Amino acid sequence: MASALDLGLLQYFAVIFPTLLVFVLVYAILGKFKLLGESTAINSIVAICCAILVSLSEGVVSLIVFMAPWFVFVFILILLFLLIMKTFGTTDADILNVVTRDAAVTWTILGIVIIIVVAGFTFTFGQDILDQSQSVDDGTGNGEDIENNIFQVIFHPKILGVLVLFGISVMAIGLLTGKT
Repeated sequence: MASALDLGLLQYFAVIFPTLLVFVLVYAILGKFKLLGESTAINSIVAICCAILVSLSEGVVSLIVFMAPWFVFVFILILLFLLIMKTFGTTDADILNVVTRDAAVTWTILGIVIIIVVAGFTFTFGQDILDQSQSVDDGTGNGEDIENNIFQVIFHPKILGVLVLFGISVMAIGLLTGKT
């Protein structure tokens, strides 16, 4: 039965959206930084070529399809946080001052980007790499699923202990240097 919210038809157009995203991003970067000169024709041809090359690779399209919603989600959260800060009376100059001078903001955003990229590569290519690396099955059934392996590694007691020690060390360094 068809419904108004049935989005199954969009899966056939799934390659078009990443292709358009790559075209727009490459064209914007080439136009902004003028890497190939002032010619919009050359910039658009290079952007079209990059977009077509991306559309030919299933792995890259899958990677973009996984990562794009997460970046949009983070962008919306940042906008909502800025809206809350503006509601409490923070000026644009204050926000710009914190963003440009506070290293914690830069490292937080960089950390979020790295987490999204690593998760995207793991989701897209992780199971294939795991299957290729296991040439001999040891019969235990361990290591058959990349998600199970990641869960076992992250929540292993030794890893959790190292993370707790790392957190304590970071807080101690911050308190000792007075930059908290």
